[in-house]
Amino acid sequence: MRNSILALLALLALLAVEIGVSFIPFNPTARPLILIPALVMLGVIVSAFMQVGRGPVTVRLFAAAGALWLLILLALGSLDPLTRVAYPIRARD
Repeated sequence: MRNSILALLALLALLAVEIGVSFIPFNPTARPLILIPALVMLGVIVSAFMQVGRGPVTVRLFAAAGALWLLILLALGSLDPLTRVAYPIRARD
């Protein structure tokens, strides 16, 4: 029970960090740094609650495959906002 409570407190602290950092005005190129607390949260959840390290090899394989596909989906989803360019439109006289 103690490990679950420590993991919960770590998740709450990381949530507070993520919310606090989201109010800081970042340069658009530095915005992906906001994902670092979320990735640490993912690590806490996988290690503390899901106990992937204690499972058989098949469980670790499927967890790694899920993380890989999540990374691929996040990368593809972030391509549009990160590469979007606002082209100015000239007004007609």
